[in-house]
Amino acid sequence: MSSPYQSYDQYDAPRDMFVVDARLSERLGFLRRVYGHVFGAIVLMIGIETLLFTTGMNLKLMALMGQSWWISLLVFMVVSWLAERLAYSGASAVTQYAGLGLFVGLQSLITAPILTIATMTNPNLIGQAAFVTLLITGSLTLFVVLSKSDFSFMRNALFLAGLGLFAISIASAIFGFSLGLGFSVGVVVLMCGYILYETSLIMHHLPTTAHVAGALMIFGSIAVLFRQILFILLKLNDD
Repeated sequence: MSSPYQSYDQYDAPRDMFVVDARLSERLGFLRRVYGHVFGAIVLMIGIETLLFTTGMNLKLMALMGQSWWISLLVFMVVSWLAERLAYSGASAVTQYAGLGLFVGLQSLITAPILTIATMTNPNLIGQAAFVTLLITGSLTLFVVLSKSDFSFMRNALFLAGLGLFAISIASAIFGFSLGLGFSVGVVVLMCGYILYETSLIMHHLPTTAHVAGALMIFGSIAVLFRQILFILLKLNDD
């Protein structure tokens, strides 16, 4: 069975390493490793956020970063691209773990300001945002698994949509207009698309040695999705 990713000449993964060509037991084991690492990344992020709040660093980060959504989008797009490069380049486990660990730390720093605002406003919104994020992620993942659909065709469209939202956020910073609920809803839709795309990528096209890089992709989308949902709930809570 051939993989459509065989045509990706920029990647160096051996042809017999793709998940789509592995035995069923190997594919299931690969999926368990990916989502086990996603869970581990979330637990690590919670630990880092706890440390930031305990030391008071969250307040300094809030003053420093504010609500600079362009930072979040830029980090997500760059790291998503790097994660794919890691996945297909045959990078060592140490390199993949280093990438995941650094990304979790970076996402924790970016998330701290909005968590601080939510804590001061309505701490219950954090749990609600986490629940909605989990519900959306679980539903989209289940849809891909049950439908066995391949959403790899969305790659370029998602990248262009991300660039468009990034340009809007930069324009907001330059010209001083605020990014309202419409922007956050747009990012939520974008992240839903990325979850479909990345889940499909994990199920069909990643090398079987790239479970850590696969977890990095999924975790990045979940982190951005959580922040935007929390922002939406905060805005609705103010109205």
